[in-house]
Amino acid sequence: MIDVELIVPEGWVLVPTGPGTQRLRVWVVEQLVRRFVPEHLPRDKAGPWRKELRKQLTGAVDDAAAGGARCVLLPLAEYGGFRLPGSLLVTVLEDDPTVDPELVLAGLVADGGEDALSLDVGGGPAVRVQEVLDSRRVGRPYPTRKVAYYAAHPDQPGTWALLTFTVLTDGDLEDPAVLAVVAMFDAVVGTLQWSEHAGPVSADDLVAQLDALQPVSG
Repeated sequence: MIDVELIVPEGWVLVPTGPGTQRLRVWVVEQLVRRFVPEHLPRDKAGPWRKELRKQLTGAVDDAAAGGARCVLLPLAEYGGFRLPGSLLVTVLEDDPTVDPELVLAGLVADGGEDALSLDVGGGPAVRVQEVLDSRRVGRPYPTRKVAYYAAHPDQPGTWALLTFTVLTDGDLEDPAVLAVVAMFDAVVGTLQWSEHAGPVSADDLVAQLDALQPVSG
C-alpha cells in the first residue's frame, strides 16, 4: 500500500486514524490529557479542564477518522509561550490512473484564483489552496484559515496525498502569530515523502512522541 511519511517536529504528536485504530486513539487521548492537566490542580479545576481537553482531542481524531484520513498531526508543545491552534489531516487517495494530474491541478488553480499556488511536494506536482472559513456554525465568532495541499504521486498515476490544516484566529487573519502558525504547518507539509508502506505507528513510537512534549508548567 502506498503511504506518505512526514518529519514530525518535536512536541507534535502523530495519531493514526486509519481503520482499526480506535483503541489506540482512545489511549493516546488519555495519555495527552494526563500530561497536559497538572496533577497538583484542585479537583474542581482539574475535572472541567480534563473534560474539555478530552472532548477537543477526541473530536479532532474522530473527525479525522470519519473523513478517511490516515493520520492527524497535533502540535501540542508550546512555542514562545503559546500552543499552536490547529491540526493537520493526512489522507492518501487512489483515483482514476488515466486522468492527467496536471489537468486536475490546473483546474484547482483556476478555481482557487489568487489563493491557489502551484508547487512541488514529495517530488511531484501539487497545488496549495488557501481559504477563509466562517466559524460561526461551529460556535466561534472569528474566522478560521484553512489550507489544503493536493499532491500527485510522481510515479503512480491516480495516487494523491491530500493534506489539510486549519488555524484558528481571533479575528485578525494577518496577525503575525497566525501567519507563523501557517508557516510551520507549511514547513511540515514540505517534508512529505512517498513510501511503499510506512506501516502503522507503534505504541513505542507514540510513547516517544508523548515523552518529547514539554512538561506542563504551573
